[in-house]
Amino acid sequence: MASCPKCGGKLRIYHWKQNCPFCGVNLVYYNSNERLLAESEEAEIAHARFQPGVDRAKASTIGSLPAIIRIVLTVLPLGALFLPLARLNSVQGEASIQIIKIVNYISSRGIGTVISEAFHGNLISACAVTLLLSALLIPIGGLFLMKSLGPHGKAINLFFDLSKIILAAASAAMFSFAKIGEYFPDYSAGKPGLGIFLYLFLLFALLIYSNILAKKGLKIKKQICLIGGIPSDEYFKMVEDGVSELEIRKKMVEILTEMQDEVRKKDEEARKKEEEERLNRK
Repeated sequence: MASCPKCGGKLRIYHWKQNCPFCGVNLVYYNSNERLLAESEEAEIAHARFQPGVDRAKASTIGSLPAIIRIVLTVLPLGALFLPLARLNSVQGEASIQIIKIVNYISSRGIGTVISEAFHGNLISACAVTLLLSALLIPIGGLFLMKSLGPHGKAINLFFDLSKIILAAASAAMFSFAKIGEYFPDYSAGKPGLGIFLYLFLLFALLIYSNILAKKGLKIKKQICLIGGIPSDEYFKMVEDGVSELEIRKKMVEILTEMQDEVRKKDEEARKKEEEERLNRK
């Protein structure tokens, strides 16, 4: 239930007029300047609290050359998956397996069936599932790069980098131990291809590079946010120190007055310069 901001009288649904039925104050315009100032201050505070996250996300992705190199190294292993990951030998010749064939193998048999076979000892299905999981972690880990400078960012990056390597290495190991003839009667033997070795090499390169960046750190370019003209860091410090709202508002007025005077001074200088140029042309 609403109440009058001046006298505190309870307003009923039938009190539809804009004036308070108890004290007569205009409910729409009462303390309108204070309310607008408070709403503006709340919006600036929300922006000031949100901006550091944006600054960290930018610094960890496109804020510098080292960050951009990390993005390239993050995506680069995907290209290796399109090279021969494994080779199968038969009397008719040799066949190569790339990521597209693995995806087709899973989709043709059904993801549920392949996962079930993997848990029941089918090494080829387990090999396909683990490698596909490793590949899926690449774009997911890339998204989490935006949080790499935030809380637990280093641990999260390390988790994704190690998980991709462990899954890929497990996939290559299971393929090496699998008896190809049991799963593909037309083929007698198989061996890992160039693609899986290059994939693992690039994943290790990313792991090493990410650790180097974690130790050196990335420079964060902070955008200055103003709250009523006061820099956000200074404003939050004043609030934390228990400075009264009245003192904070006084400082805001002083700063905003100085800013307004500066704008007026610049406008006056520009006007005088324009007047001088006009007189010189005559």
